[in-house]
Amino acid sequence: MDQQTIFAKVEQAEAHLLSLPFTFMIGKQSFSKDDLVKWQRREYLKTAKLLNKRFSQKLNFTSTTSFITIKEEVVLAKMAIGQNQLKSQLAYQSDIANLITKLGVKTSFNHRKISVADMYLKNSKLTAQQIANTLNQMFMHNTEDNQFYNFKANPNHFYSYGEHNQQTVVEMTGGTRLTNDFTLSYGDNSGLSTTSNKNFRFELSGTGRLTNGFIIGGVRHLITDEPNNTIHARLQVEFPDILPNSLINQHAIHLLVEFSNWLTDIDLMAN
Repeated sequence: MDQQTIFAKVEQAEAHLLSLPFTFMIGKQSFSKDDLVKWQRREYLKTAKLLNKRFSQKLNFTSTTSFITIKEEVVLAKMAIGQNQLKSQLAYQSDIANLITKLGVKTSFNHRKISVADMYLKNSKLTAQQIANTLNQMFMHNTEDNQFYNFKANPNHFYSYGEHNQQTVVEMTGGTRLTNDFTLSYGDNSGLSTTSNKNFRFELSGTGRLTNGFIIGGVRHLITDEPNNTIHARLQVEFPDILPNSLINQHAIHLLVEFSNWLTDIDLMAN
């Protein structure tokens, strides 16, 4: 995917997201689109520094550089490097982070904290089933477009590879600056503490494991259709209980960012 295409797609998606009537909630606190942009800007700047240091990029932004320009340049840099190279050169970071996570699991005695965020999309032409199916396709089909969508969804995404209902991910969770490398096994809920919710028709759920099979948590993302053509998604990630609440809350923002971007892309695909 060339620079012109990447920039055009980023600009189209950002404009479309602004036009969509999203509502974002973490607990009882509401978040605006501007709140999410401010969070992304901070995280993109941190990621730019990482790419400059570890991957010899020359990303140079000032306080007046627009958010869209920052996003375009960082996504372009990731696409140019390639996700396999990103994963390989961040392996040392991931090893450290995964060791910390494993220690956190053991000292939490299998107790969990749940990072939860709710988002609503009103007057949607999409259905919950359509969204669930397309998300599964985006996670499981390893195309250049899906790699782009993953990079664009969140500044802290570095790798995603799906196969046979298993998705291997390299990302920074909760605003930390160390990447975690783990695999989600969708349909295998044996390692989850959350349960299904009858108020939601569809779910994307699975246990999260390290490469040696050690269970670290997992996801249970719920999606349903509500009255007035409203889509409601409840996004949930399970972490070791010992982790600080600040990390859990930051990851809830991470969830709102990535899923609002993915739902925007899905809406564009449908139009």
